[in-house]
Amino acid sequence: MLAEVLHGEAKGRHGDYYQSPGYYLRLYRQRADMTQAELADRTGILQHHLSEIENNKRVLGKANAMKLGEALDFDYRRVL
Repeated sequence: MLAEVLHGEAKGRHGDYYQSPGYYLRLYRQRADMTQAELADRTGILQHHLSEIENNKRVLGKANAMKLGEALDFDYRRVL
């Protein structure tokens, strides 16, 4: 029951982007307590590209997904 409420609230905040690759990338980054700038330094992906990916304005791509999965300790296939 609580999970349904939380998912409903999240969907209300994120709209069509709820459970998108960018949505999950942001969750993984926040779980790692890392800023976009820190993640950019760790992966070599430009910070503004990370922002665009998280906001679903840029396609992630397999190569970047693999870098991010390594840096944030998750299976990169979850965000493709």
